[in-house]
Amino acid sequence: MIDDTLSADEIAAIAAEAYLYAYPMLVAYGFFHRQVMGPEAPEKQAFNRFTHFRTLSSPTLNNTIPWINTDTLYSAVWLDLRAEPMVLRVPAFEAHRFQDIQGCDWFTMALFTRGTRDVGNGARTYLLAGPDWRGATPAGIDEVIASDGQIVKMFARIVVESPGDEAAIAALQDQYRLEPLSAFLGEPPPPAPAEPAWLTPPASGFQGPFFEQPGADFIASFNFLMSLARVHPDETALFQRFRRIGAAPGAAFDAAALTPDQAEAIQRGIDQSRARIQKKLAHLDDPVNGWLYPLDLRGGRDILAGGDDAHLRRAAAARFAIWGPQAEEVVYMSAEVDAEGAPLDGARSAYQLRFDRAPPARGFWSFTVYDAATRLLVAHPSGRYKLGDRDRDMVRGEGGSLTLYLQNQEPEPALRANWLPVPERPFQVVARLYWPDPELLDRSYKPPGFVATKPV
Repeated sequence: MIDDTLSADEIAAIAAEAYLYAYPMLVAYGFFHRQVMGPEAPEKQAFNRFTHFRTLSSPTLNNTIPWINTDTLYSAVWLDLRAEPMVLRVPAFEAHRFQDIQGCDWFTMALFTRGTRDVGNGARTYLLAGPDWRGATPAGIDEVIASDGQIVKMFARIVVESPGDEAAIAALQDQYRLEPLSAFLGEPPPPAPAEPAWLTPPASGFQGPFFEQPGADFIASFNFLMSLARVHPDETALFQRFRRIGAAPGAAFDAAALTPDQAEAIQRGIDQSRARIQKKLAHLDDPVNGWLYPLDLRGGRDILAGGDDAHLRRAAAARFAIWGPQAEEVVYMSAEVDAEGAPLDGARSAYQLRFDRAPPARGFWSFTVYDAATRLLVAHPSGRYKLGDRDRDMVRGEGGSLTLYLQNQEPEPALRANWLPVPERPFQVVARLYWPDPELLDRSYKPPGFVATKPV
């Protein structure tokens, strides 16, 4: 199972490399198993069939993934591409509405994002294929998108423009169409592949809500996950090293059969990588007036593959905000400290955030409040969790300036439209800037910081 010519230090080094590579896949599989194999729940999803969410996420709905957004309605699906490709038909949208559809591969990288920003709002038809498909592009297909994994996480976002917009969006959601390629061509379906022996993530592998499996048994899970993907040609040498400690696609692995020295060496490597991930999470980027907006945590193989640093960023992204699209689609800015570097805490202070002009985004922008520890939404009596460009009653100052008031208690009536409620505890704010302007992507934009004040 393990190459007996390896020293303990060599085993530890390979284990560290393998765990870092596998980590985002383990985190993703925890969500996958709950959503597809778990009990009925609001976020329950099926293979190859959209689940349409008809209401915005809230503290009591779909509040399980950190930084869940409250700007868009989602349509979500897990694609199983083992038998044959799937064909996705996206409807035409009104010119004014921002929308996109995103797929993430089994490795958690962004496989594609298509929508208003890059292809517009016209109807389009995509063929989504797994790594083994070699067919010709059929007539009527606008684009073929091939994945290195047989399983793809896909979701559509449609922005809610105003109260009561949900009915119009539901009508658009119902126009998404997913069907197997054989059905699209009017041909008999191919034989169904054998159902995988889906792993049940052991409870011992969870660190809070995240499946991280920080023990030698991660190798068995990694081997299973890689049986549903191909090894990219650029990573052949990497997987040859992994094989030396028993990590290989589809291979059996029994952690109980390890010698004490082998088990200790593998655990040492795991602990080294976990420490690196935590260190990266503690410093994702240099803050700008208290805001973090790293641009290298989200994207495709060009950003998150190819070496140790890329694998570290991919692991940190999975733990910090899994399945985000590339920066060209959206820039996320997060803050949990004020302009002076003190933690944002609704029990300690109120805050003001003043912009000289609107945030630089062509699609839409918003600011949403989350709990600092869990990065989940926190219930508030107001039922308000964000402010954004669609809140058209917000009061602007001279030259288009805008001030947001962040405090737990409702402010005076004249300021209520600009009030962003916060919990009486440490919190963080996430800014979403869809279709960002170039000044965000080249980091020349300097967002204002939060100023601690008395409640107003």
